[in-house]
Amino acid sequence: MEDTILVLEFPIFGEDFDHLGDATLRIRESLLKALNTSILNGSIGREKEIVRKSGICLYEAEANIVIHAKFGFIKTILYKQKIVSIAKDIGPGINNLILALKPGYSTASEKARMLGFGAGMGLKNIEKISDFFFLTSTFGKGTYLLFEVWRNDNTFGGVKMKIRKLIEELKLEVLTNFKEEDLDKIVEKAYTCDLLSNVLSKAEEETTWITVQSNINVVGVATIKRIPIIIVTESNTPEEETLKKAELNSIIIARTKLSSFEVSGQLYNLLKKQN
Repeated sequence: MEDTILVLEFPIFGEDFDHLGDATLRIRESLLKALNTSILNGSIGREKEIVRKSGICLYEAEANIVIHAKFGFIKTILYKQKIVSIAKDIGPGINNLILALKPGYSTASEKARMLGFGAGMGLKNIEKISDFFFLTSTFGKGTYLLFEVWRNDNTFGGVKMKIRKLIEELKLEVLTNFKEEDLDKIVEKAYTCDLLSNVLSKAEEETTWITVQSNINVVGVATIKRIPIIIVTESNTPEEETLKKAELNSIIIARTKLSSFEVSGQLYNLLKKQN
């Protein structure tokens, strides 16, 4: 169970350009105050940096609601380990998520463009800056966006190994394109299973998933469970669509010629040694 320190929620109204940024500023101020007075307070510079990153993402999310939706809300939760924000709206939704994340692509109105918006970088910036990014949308109904900024240098309970180190130690072949910050994500445990329903119900979040499965559904499950890396065993090769979806959700897919049993044993010993 994560430790909740602060919960903030603000309504956002479509085309309310006059107040665009108000919610972001109030959230930023509240976060800084909470972090500076919390027993979790670390260095001032570090706390300002994670709030800065959250603020950029929040503003982009707030702007998306104002520009595209009829109504929505932004909810931010400060946990001991991270800042989680959710932007949900009632609006036209996104017809093509991959296209929406392409830099420069925009469906902003003429009014928004005249006000200086519509560069087509908002969602991409959130994906780039945040440590975890999840986007889903129902065309004609609305959009749900979740992003997290982690307190990475915090040695909170359970953190053991960066993905970068895990790949090196297990001699994995990385199949997806990745951002450097994806390699700095930290995992503590692993879950080995080929049944997707079991992974959904039993795997812990932010764990390593070891499986022989390589179809596109593994990415959907990993996204829901916030799994940052999937290790595909026995040299199985995921389809191109699977790899693209993984990249879209900042999930690393790596491959090994070993069996699930063998790589599970290696990883167990590796994490045990780290302890």
